[in-house]
Amino acid sequence: MRKERRCQRVTPRLVFLLILLLASAWLSLGMGGFGDNEAITKIPRPERSFLVELVDADDVSFALRDFSMNGLTLLPVTAGKADISLDFAEILDVQMFMQDNHVLARVLFRNQSTAEFMADPGLPFYGLTDWGKLKIKAGNIRRITFLGRADTPTTPGEERN
Repeated sequence: MRKERRCQRVTPRLVFLLILLLASAWLSLGMGGFGDNEAITKIPRPERSFLVELVDADDVSFALRDFSMNGLTLLPVTAGKADISLDFAEILDVQMFMQDNHVLARVLFRNQSTAEFMADPGLPFYGLTDWGKLKIKAGNIRRITFLGRADTPTTPGEERN
């Protein structure tokens, strides 16, 4: 009789603790996790193929072709309250700096003028290296140097006809 009573007192507590443990394990599945560590199996195909040299925040340099911002050959930025799409064909160099929760993009254009814009640090950029596919967010980029189109590469400052 004593054993029965003891089991009845402990059972609800154990059931509650078990339910609490399972619920907290289920809720914590979405925390931390694996993030963007998946293999890049394909990248968006841009309408134009640009050659760039990209330097990331750790000073690692990449030579890329088919460079794009999520398949587009435009750099989406803001200036004041305006949204602007900068054509890659007009850009020579972009230096990027994290400022608070935005990226400051200092752009050198082919006509040698410069301007500063703000960009979203989560913008995904893609490209192909000689050894694989690359994906990087704007917040992790330090510099992009545009070397020209893949079919007609140009040197910085050189005019194309």
